[in-house]
Order: sequence, then C-alpha cells, then structure tokens
Amino acid sequence: MAGSDEFVQRAVHALETGPAYLWIRRALAGVAVAAIALIFMFNFRGLATSQAMDQAQIGRLFLSGHLWHTNYVRPRAVGQLQSHGKNVARRIWVDTYNAPLPSVVDAIALLPVKSRLQNLGKEPVYIGDKAIALMAILLFFASIFVQFLTARRLFDRWLAVVACSLTVLCEMMWQYALSGLPQMLLLFLFNATVYVLVRAIEAKYQGGAVGPWLAALGAGFGLLALSHGLTIWIFIPALIFIAFLFRPRGWAAALVLAVFLIFYSPWLVRNWIVCGNPTGLALYSALDGISHTETGWMQQIVFTPEGVGPAAVRDKMLNNIIAQTGKIFQYLGWSAVALAFFASFLHLFKKRETSITRWMLLSMWIGGVMGMAIFGMPEEQGLSANQLHLLFVPLMTCYGLAWLLVQWNRLGITIQLGRIAFIILLFLVCAFPMVNSLYGMLLGPPRAPFRWPPYIPPFIAILNKWMGPDEITASDMPWAVAWYADRPSILVPETVKTMVDVSDYGTLGHPIAALYLTPVSGSDNKLRDIKTGEYKEWAPVILQTADISKLPFKWGTLALGLNNECAFLSDRDRSAPAK
Repeated sequence: MAGSDEFVQRAVHALETGPAYLWIRRALAGVAVAAIALIFMFNFRGLATSQAMDQAQIGRLFLSGHLWHTNYVRPRAVGQLQSHGKNVARRIWVDTYNAPLPSVVDAIALLPVKSRLQNLGKEPVYIGDKAIALMAILLFFASIFVQFLTARRLFDRWLAVVACSLTVLCEMMWQYALSGLPQMLLLFLFNATVYVLVRAIEAKYQGGAVGPWLAALGAGFGLLALSHGLTIWIFIPALIFIAFLFRPRGWAAALVLAVFLIFYSPWLVRNWIVCGNPTGLALYSALDGISHTETGWMQQIVFTPEGVGPAAVRDKMLNNIIAQTGKIFQYLGWSAVALAFFASFLHLFKKRETSITRWMLLSMWIGGVMGMAIFGMPEEQGLSANQLHLLFVPLMTCYGLAWLLVQWNRLGITIQLGRIAFIILLFLVCAFPMVNSLYGMLLGPPRAPFRWPPYIPPFIAILNKWMGPDEITASDMPWAVAWYADRPSILVPETVKTMVDVSDYGTLGHPIAALYLTPVSGSDNKLRDIKTGEYKEWAPVILQTADISKLPFKWGTLALGLNNECAFLSDRDRSAPAK
C-alpha cells in the first residue's frame, strides 16, 4: 500500500514539475491552436481577393504542365506586347504580372486535391480554395516556429513563448491566412531571413564565420522578392544597414546583393524575353490612384499617361503615408504589444544582437512604408495584397513585450499574482479582435457560405459548361472566371469598340464570345461611379439599359447572380447545346 502511495505521489510530482507537465502544457496549447484553426476553416467562405484567385489559377495550370501561364488577360498586356513587337496571340497567355513563388506554393497546395479540381460548382466553397487556405495556415504555423527561434536568441525562452502566443491570437493573421494572398508565405520567409540576420550578427561579435550567413541572407531576400516585388523596398535599407554594420565595409553588402541577384535576376530576364520589360505588368500597379485605379490603367491597350507626373506621384505618396500613419494600429493587427515596439527605443538593450536587430527592423519597416506609399494599398474585402506591415508584427511583438515587461519591473511590484494579471491583461487586449471574430462565427447569425457580393463560385462555374476552352469571356472579374470556371477571360477594355476590335482581329488568338458583368462594376458602385468611373463606357450594359441589338452579343441572361445583379451576354444561347 505504501508503495502504491509513493507511486501516486511521484506521478503527481512529475505532472506538476517534471517533463510530463511540460508536454501536457504543449499538448493543451496545440489543441487550442488546432481548435482555432478548425473554427476558421469551418467558417471559411472562399478566397477573398482578385490577386489570390489570379495566383491560384496560375498555380492550377502548373499541374497541367503550363508553368507561369494564365487564363486571365489584361488589355494593358496586349499593348505592352504590341509596343515591343511581340507575338500577342502567343505571349499573352504567359503571366508577367504576378511574382512567381506564390503560384508555385499554390500548385503544391493543390496537388493533393488534383483529382477533385475539376468538380467545379459542386459545393459552395471550391475545394481549391480550401487547399490553398490550409497551406497558408501551415505556413503561418511554420513562421511562428521561426519567430520562436529568433526571439529565444534575442531575449529568452519564456518571452519567446509569450510573444508567439500573442502572434497566434492576432486575428488579422488568420484573416490573411484565409484570404489566399501571399502574406503567410512572406511572413515565413521574412521571419527566416531575420533569423539568419541574427545569426550573422552573432557570428560577427563571437568571431564566427559570417560569410555563409550573409549568403543565406541574400537568398532570403531573393526569395522574398520572388514572392512579392514590393519587398525589395525592405531589402534596400537592409542592404545599406549591412554595408555599415559588417567590415570591411562594402564586402558584406556586395555578397548579399550578389546572392540576391542570383535568385531574382533570372525572373527579370524571363519577363524581358516574354514582354520586353523586366518588370512585366507589375510596374503599372504603381500608377494606382493617379488619375485611375490600377484596374483603369490595366483596361488600356494604348497607354495614355494623363495626369502622371512628379506632382501627382508626390501627392499620392503623401496621402498614402498619412493614411498608413492613421491606420497603423489596424495594420499592425490591432496589437497594442506590437505597437509598443516604437516605445521600446526608449530602452537600451544590453545584448548587442538585440539592439542592432531592433534598428534593422525599424529601417526595413520604414523602407516598406515608402514602398507601400508609392504602390498604394488598395483593399478588397478589407484586405490588401500590398500589406507589408503584417510581416513585422511578430518581431515587433517581441520587442514591445520586452519593453512592457521592463516597465512593469520598474514599478517594483514583487507580487507574482500581479505579474500574471499583467500578462493576462496583455493577452485580453491583443486577443479581443480574435474573441470577437470567434464569437461571431460560433454564436452570431448565420452567414452565406460564399463571399457575395461579388463571388458565388457555383454560379461562376456554370461558365465552364457554357464556354469552350478556346472561347474567351470579357468580364469585370476575369480572375474569378479563370479560377472558378477554368476558362480564359479578359478584363473588359475601356470601350466596347476596343473589345470588338480585339475579337475581330484575332488579337488574342481566340474570339471573345461572351461578356460577363457583375457587382464589381455594377451594384457595388454608386450610380455616379458607374457613369463616370472606370466602366463608364459600359454603363448602359451595366445598368441593363443598352439596346442589345447594337451589341455583338445577342443572347443574354441574368441567371448568374442573386437579385439579377449579374449579366451574361453571348453570341448564342449558351444554356442550350451548340448546333
């Protein structure tokens, strides 16, 4: 009996203080995180943005052997190819707008469900959307692990665990993970790049080999640029910082730059061969907000740079910087702890690696702010493909948490319960958006299983049956036609005449056989915007007041949306078999 009591006591002691207690805590944390992921996935309503769907359809084409090809055509690409003497019909289906890596990651995500990708319209949320969202969540978890490794080196294990927990509870992280945008890939690569930077700084002060870490640093920034070209604005200040930090000056920066170019320059050469411009179509996105939106510029075959000049660029940058400043709390995921990063500069960290990395982060963040000011942060469904602030949230959280704990210690409160209460308060403040979101999903009123307006995947998928693989649909959301219907589509040009000319002259290699207009150009806009905005030439068709007999498409239906908010016009009755 005594032996039994001793065994129980040892077991209890092991659970309270031994390895078993540690693994139980880890298991409970894992279960909690898995539960959050399951709730978000159960309430997942599909990809949220045009760029997410665009990159997804390119990734799906990977599975059929068409690398970096696209079913989404922008009229501006036609003009770019023509101006450089390229064969438009041959080159137009090669993508030069998106960065290459996100589509590769999407292709990997889609590979396990390849056999089910053709089941278009069978369920409200497309299986491809779910696969891409799941991959993004896995990348998010991987980035948290790398954040832990970095924070443990800069601070200590305990702070690393708390900071990582706060990052997991950042609701905006989950929103971007479910959006299909490349932010989670960027987050993983950025955290890995900063980890390599920390190791390089450690090697510098500890007398280790710095070269391999600097080469890895160049590779990290190269992969970031291949994931989103805007991250080059983060790389530039980092390169300057490296040039002054490591000696002999210039050598380290040259090594990092050389490796960066080894990774990134082949893509520039590829774009130059395809379309005559190393930046492809992506450069035109910098004009967003100057006279037109990015969509307006992409609708132009003949480029007319009206209103573009130094004053316009200056005004755009100034307005975007003011907008970023006013929304910085939101852009940092509503995390008060991450925002405290800026206050942490009032404290002098004794560890050199910690102090230097903080200044490096600040310089990269300022570079990112300038890049976002130049290219803008246009939002869809409350999300922006150019949102780079999010990348800094994990490590800013580490520094902000460290500073807040230092301030707590200065209060001289030695009661352990008080410290625990302070940490719990930080969790409650940072996790409030997450709690509110989970409450809405679990206890709030039911929501539609898709993101309407403007997307209803099963309705869009009907075009897969109505349109042949060699017939092109002009649409105000061609990215969705390319993804959910798996059919080639072109963004509606500026005018009806331009569209007719492109079709009649066989510019794209295939005829434009249908027109599909949705709330993107219609009910999502005010009447004045429809009549004077990007789609003003299409206003009679959007408002359904046009004389259909004067259009090249004589058959029409309003069956592809809710409340007659979508219009589909074609050369024949597509709902019936072709004769």
